[in-house]
Amino acid sequence: MAARNTFDLDVRGMLGVQASLALLQLPPKLRRRLLTRVSKRVRTMSARRVRAQQTLAGAPFEPRRTPSKRRRRMLSGLIKNKYLDVVKATEDEARLGWKNGLMGFIAAEHQHGRARRFTAAMARKANPINYDADCTEEQAKRLRRLGFKVRQPRENKRGRPRWVRPSVAWIQANVKYGQAGLLIRELKGEQPGPSSWEIKMPQRDFLGADQNDIAQLIQLVLHQILNAPR
Repeated sequence: MAARNTFDLDVRGMLGVQASLALLQLPPKLRRRLLTRVSKRVRTMSARRVRAQQTLAGAPFEPRRTPSKRRRRMLSGLIKNKYLDVVKATEDEARLGWKNGLMGFIAAEHQHGRARRFTAAMARKANPINYDADCTEEQAKRLRRLGFKVRQPRENKRGRPRWVRPSVAWIQANVKYGQAGLLIRELKGEQPGPSSWEIKMPQRDFLGADQNDIAQLIQLVLHQILNAPR
């Protein structure tokens, strides 16, 4: 499994003597058909596991760090038949995986659990933000809560500068999105964020089956093929 985003099925060494002999007597076309069918059954088992949100060991998936408002099942988009399919089948082995490289990459990260390093530049590219746009209402309200004030053009009776807390509407009309973010950090006394950070993807292995399940599937499908009408 070089790409680590596929499930490889090799029948050699997995069956008893009689089953192995029966399998070897099949023509290459039927052996390829057997492995394809078994792989698709593994796909069904994997999809069932995702619907149950369970790993290969039967443990529940580690939950998202940020709960989803839509409550969509994790990984549900990866196990659709149009994405996950048999990508290789010969008379000796079959491979279940993703023809779409991006889908396969995402699946591999969940299957094996990986740490990925991100940079601020990557985050900006992935989520482009218009810092010159007007600040949001939430930013304006936060600035008011933090005591943000602006200087008035006229001085008070004592000749001192006059500072007032502007309204939310005034802040939204006069403070840009990027300026508001900088002001909020300064008023809270926060230091600039890190230039790079590491995100660990929890392992949620869902693709595949154990050796006993595979052996049983092979014998079941082999029996069906041997007893199918000719």
